[in-house]
Amino acid sequence: MRRCLGYRVSKVLPALGVGLVLVAVSLSSFGQNARTSPVSARHLQQVNELFRASGIRNGRVILDPKGRIELQGSYEDEREVDRAFSLTQTVVGVRWVSPVTPQNIKVKEWEECLSRMLTGERCGPGESPAGVSAPPPRAGEPPREIPPADVRHKYALVAGVGKFRNGIQPLQYANKDAYDFYNYLVDPAAGNFRRENVILLRDEYATKETVKRALDAIKQRAGEDDLVLLYFSSHGTPPDKFGGVHLVTYDSEVRPREKIWNSSLTEGDLRSFIQEVKAKRLVVIMDACYSNGAYSQVAGFLPPGGKSLDTAFDEGYGRSRRDMAQRLLGAKDLVLEEEAPAAPRTAARPAGWGKVLISASDAGERSWESDTLRNSIFTRYFIEGLRQNGGAVREAFDYTRARVPAQVKREKGADLTQTPQLTPNRREWNISVAAPER
Repeated sequence: MRRCLGYRVSKVLPALGVGLVLVAVSLSSFGQNARTSPVSARHLQQVNELFRASGIRNGRVILDPKGRIELQGSYEDEREVDRAFSLTQTVVGVRWVSPVTPQNIKVKEWEECLSRMLTGERCGPGESPAGVSAPPPRAGEPPREIPPADVRHKYALVAGVGKFRNGIQPLQYANKDAYDFYNYLVDPAAGNFRRENVILLRDEYATKETVKRALDAIKQRAGEDDLVLLYFSSHGTPPDKFGGVHLVTYDSEVRPREKIWNSSLTEGDLRSFIQEVKAKRLVVIMDACYSNGAYSQVAGFLPPGGKSLDTAFDEGYGRSRRDMAQRLLGAKDLVLEEEAPAAPRTAARPAGWGKVLISASDAGERSWESDTLRNSIFTRYFIEGLRQNGGAVREAFDYTRARVPAQVKREKGADLTQTPQLTPNRREWNISVAAPER
């Protein structure tokens, strides 16, 4: 089944108020064959017993065709679904839980929301009534492309979270990553952003609410001819029941475990910004460390023994490049690297435009920090690449991707890898973040 963001309506019964069938799809990076699955009948029994002990009376689990645990039954509301999904992850880990939404969620808001969606209305600004990820609107025919004029103004949000209020394992260099990236942007000889147009949020100042307020402030100010850059350095969450992986903020909550999703910066928050901001030049950079190790100090967060079934303690999880772009860009036809070779390099400053997403690692990989470099490995090389290439994002990414895997193998082990990912929404996208304002 094709992977997408969340669900689709497969059948509507005539009477209003009769349930709608919701079908979710799985993360392809976690697809497995049932014959090789370590999930046993005892695991299913353990999950069902946890459901009863937690007050989930009508939910249950089965083994899906790929050998993963799948939620079945009926649930009172979205909070109960989140609780059930989270409890299941604590028994077998992320890899062996299928992100499938149960078909019988008894939530009136869902019926009303999806009924409006069927008639062409939008149900909230990119979010479902319960605050979980909702699918992007169906893309129609692409509008005629009208390029922006020369850069008028440049705006940026730079956020780095290295310490967390609620017991999540600290990141040693995320705070410094953000500060170094900020210094590059406001350096007159480098990014040449005006200081008053760059919002820097670090550690306790990078709460979910402050990050959302910063995004709203930029969205209100940025026009079509402007350039907007977002940079995040933090942990990621485990995938939620829709397969969404969110960015952890300083105040993300981990007790009960399912709160990690709605208390973090959701992909719905980012998607709303990306799709609604008027600027025709947008660069989003996510240096997020997706790993079980982030939650090793939180009692009950990880499966028994601190690992998923047959998987190492510090397994990485995340999104593939295509999945990340489909979820956040909402583009009908994404431009992937293998489909669109880079444009020939020229001495002139890049004049491209569009929206581009950059992530520090691929699905199933960690984003590593380096005591040698005293930065995230990705961020250190990306800043170097920007400085050495006049702010050209394409060239900076090529510089980074050529160096990160080798540095990870040197420092962390020959069997480990980290592969930065990039996806634009158009071919002639190469943007210079150092472009002068007119």
